[in-house]
Amino acid sequence: MQTYIVVTAYFFFIVELFIISRSFLYTRRERNKKRPNYTPKVAIIAPHYGWDAETEEHAKGVLRQDYAGEYEVFFVTHQKADTGHDVSYPYLCEIAEPHPNAHVLLAPNIVDNDLGRSQKIQNLLTAIEHLPDDSEVIAFVDADVAIQSDWLTLLVNPLQEQEIGTTVGGRFYFPQTWNIASLAESIWVNFQMSFQGDHPFTMVWGGSNAFRREMLEKTQILQRWEQATIEDLNTTLAMQETKRKVHFVPDCVAITRTANRTWHQVFEFTNRQVIMTFHMGLWVQWLISLLVCLPKGICVFGSLPFLLHKRELLPVIFIPFLEALSYRLFFKNLPRWLQDMPKVRQTIGISSYVTSIGIFLAGFNAVYAVFQRKITWGGVRYKILSATACSVLGRVKPKRTEQGLS
Repeated sequence: MQTYIVVTAYFFFIVELFIISRSFLYTRRERNKKRPNYTPKVAIIAPHYGWDAETEEHAKGVLRQDYAGEYEVFFVTHQKADTGHDVSYPYLCEIAEPHPNAHVLLAPNIVDNDLGRSQKIQNLLTAIEHLPDDSEVIAFVDADVAIQSDWLTLLVNPLQEQEIGTTVGGRFYFPQTWNIASLAESIWVNFQMSFQGDHPFTMVWGGSNAFRREMLEKTQILQRWEQATIEDLNTTLAMQETKRKVHFVPDCVAITRTANRTWHQVFEFTNRQVIMTFHMGLWVQWLISLLVCLPKGICVFGSLPFLLHKRELLPVIFIPFLEALSYRLFFKNLPRWLQDMPKVRQTIGISSYVTSIGIFLAGFNAVYAVFQRKITWGGVRYKILSATACSVLGRVKPKRTEQGLS
């Protein structure tokens, strides 16, 4: 029995190394690939909820894109019955005012207007209704991410290849405080970039993606969004069903800075992501968490109380240290500008020691998702009925100001 536990733990660790190695090979190929310049007119849609100093800087970053073509930015937030608008609205108007290519829109409130979709999807639909006819590409960026000046160029350029339906960037969580919950959450998020690539199971992330406008009709994205909870997973499914490629751009990484995250916040966020993945039918992605992350985590953490009495289990104790090394290896696959940030390098070193916790968390999420359909997101409670349908259950009292952690 002890031998079986040790072998199981090391087997799934080797699987993780295989996934990371495959990611390295893909990233190398993609960075070496040369494409002609492609600069169609782009409409950037940036949904907003809440406001703070970092959100302001993120919004300004969207307007500082070093893109050779023409682009317009559509900031969109939502109406509120008490004040008339979300707190972000006047700030966005002030930021957009000096820029002729920037617009600020107010979407209907889904709860007040009894709309059967998430507020984020309503914001996106409102923005799409206002896009100029000559916009050839639509790009999306979340309010809680910091992007580089070449973000738009990196996302748009691969779209010149017709087999590519949509491009997607990476999401990197950068904890500003080193409490275990924040570090484990960053592991959970950051390692997902290793699963992206050129295979059929690459997923769209709503915080950084783009597609040619013609995809709205060719893949019926808007029809899928009409009564849905989340847009990016539905875009993933739309691309899969129409045999379009979801193309991961490894150098297009957006940063989310987090601080003092509690375990309650971490569980709410990670469970929400996996609940949506499971109940929307992305079975392969869910199975990876269940079959790879869960057994190894049980073997490692379940063995700890018995190490003094079962010496055959001692090899298991090396797994967390090996996973720390694998996470540091993963860091070497990130864009050079990110690797060169001193605080990032230091944080990667510290967070690597809780890699096993972050990976085991993914296994726990996979089990929890089977028994739960309800999520809380942006101060609203939803029940996921299917990939393209949800029930809006009403508002909940927010425990913190959220800005689009999706």
